[in-house]
Amino acid sequence: MDLFKTANTVAYANILADPDAVVIAIPCTIGQGALKAGTLMYRTALGTWSPASTSEIGTTYQLAVLAQDVDTLEAGVAQAAEDAAAYQAGQFIRGGVFLKSGDTITASHEVSLRLQGILIAPMADGVEFDNGTVKITYKANNSTEEADVVQYAAKGSTYTVVGNTVTGFTAPATKSFSKWNTAAAGSGTDYAAAATYTANADLTLYAVWAS
Repeated sequence: MDLFKTANTVAYANILADPDAVVIAIPCTIGQGALKAGTLMYRTALGTWSPASTSEIGTTYQLAVLAQDVDTLEAGVAQAAEDAAAYQAGQFIRGGVFLKSGDTITASHEVSLRLQGILIAPMADGVEFDNGTVKITYKANNSTEEADVVQYAAKGSTYTVVGNTVTGFTAPATKSFSKWNTAAAGSGTDYAAAATYTANADLTLYAVWAS
């Protein structure tokens, strides 16, 4: 599947994915029927993936977008579908990502999807799509080995830096979160929580802890 599309030459049923989007193999839940590329999927408690309704959109479930058409029925009998290719993160056309109902994603869903790295871009017919994304990496910068927190922003957009209430890093003893800095030693550029960043390049931020 091509990763680059132009809206006036490709139907909206085709999704646009960032070239750096993570592609994973997901086992689809049997008996879901024919699913088209662009269907938003969520990981169930059993570890299989099913089409998402509005209630599954958020941070509770892991989400991905099908990168291919999948049929979870074979000759009318439910079969375990082969693992399907899906994008775990990337940037997609609004109108090209679908809910379980077949309805397309709307602006009201975009904030929750963005928290999982799935960006939805408004798109007009005949406008070429620049599907670049920028990666913002938050590092705990403390004595414990905590996983980085990663978010994505559309390239060129205005991104709002989050605070540690979002990243949830553990403060060192007797210290509390103060701000972010582009260098682990604090010798780079400071970014306060809620500061804005013009997302023209990837950004790595280290937590700064103060007494």
